[in-house]
Amino acid sequence: MSTKIINLTSIIVSVLLIFAACPKRTQTPPAPTAGMALEQALKLKAQRQFSQAEEIFTFIIFNYPGSSEASDAQFHLADCYFLSRNYQQAQSEFEFYINNFPHGKYQEEASFKLALSTFYAAPGPNQDQSQTIRAKEQLLDFLERYPESKFRTEIQQTLAQIDERLAHNDFQAARLYFKSGEYKSALVYYEYIQQSWPDLNWSLIDRYRLALCYFYTGQLEKAKQLLQEIATSSASPKITHSAQKLLNRLNNL
Repeated sequence: MSTKIINLTSIIVSVLLIFAACPKRTQTPPAPTAGMALEQALKLKAQRQFSQAEEIFTFIIFNYPGSSEASDAQFHLADCYFLSRNYQQAQSEFEFYINNFPHGKYQEEASFKLALSTFYAAPGPNQDQSQTIRAKEQLLDFLERYPESKFRTEIQQTLAQIDERLAHNDFQAARLYFKSGEYKSALVYYEYIQQSWPDLNWSLIDRYRLALCYFYTGQLEKAKQLLQEIATSSASPKITHSAQKLLNRLNNL
């Protein structure tokens, strides 16, 4: 009997030793929740680690479809591209957010940044400006939908930049004609700019050249009025002095 007990004890000890010698199984960590993943991605975005943040936002979008986290992730994915100045990709992602998450809490900001992305991705002033025109339309549409938007001031500044870009080629043509002494042709372009972009800020030199165009084409009253405005400006003493000199000449006619 004692021999059996000794043998049984030996077997148990051997089994325990075998189990003790076996490597422990690695436990698979639980999958992150959508909220946990979004929080981590937002931290990376705040640290401007955009590539890593984009990967997690994309993971959330594909693995938690229909959730509020997926909606937020789509906006922040677009915003990562915007902040890293990848404006073409930002356009695509903002459009996807606006169209697929119509009740998302970032609709206003996404619409604003979509228009900015469109403008920033547009080619320079000497190239086709259809995309710049589209950006202007998007911004004007935005102001209709969100008249009290916190982005209103920035939008108005951007619209002014757009008008300057759109008017660039016409200003160049007007200046070219003016320098070659073709004042009637220069006046055509200057007046077209006035009519097309009435709120555009002109340089003082272009305003003075417009006054000279009026003078050389016999429109003396228009020339006087504009010269009077220029003469009272303090922006450029050289130009204001020239304007005052010509104004005195006209007043003595």
